[in-house]
Amino acid sequence: MFIEIISSDDGYKNPYHGMVNIEFVHQVKIIRGRHRQYELHINLSNSPSIELLGTKEECERFYEELKQILKTHKHLSPPDTLVFPPRLPSKPSSDGTEEEP
Repeated sequence: MFIEIISSDDGYKNPYHGMVNIEFVHQVKIIRGRHRQYELHINLSNSPSIELLGTKEECERFYEELKQILKTHKHLSPPDTLVFPPRLPSKPSSDGTEEEP
């Protein structure tokens, strides 16, 4: 199964846009970088790691999104797209039709 990862923030000198086979994700970790920046490292067993720079909150939010995808996708399915830095959750629907199961 593949996921698409997009890091399109022009503020960083190393944007990333590519497809990653989740079977090759070996390790995901957050490390503190320089100048109050953090780095999210996605280590792959078959190629160099992907390094995404951002704030601590951005890295933690993206890490959680990635962790959920790795847990829930065990079958082949259309690629998911992850954008870094992650977007803030959108506002709840104003029609109030969402219900808890």
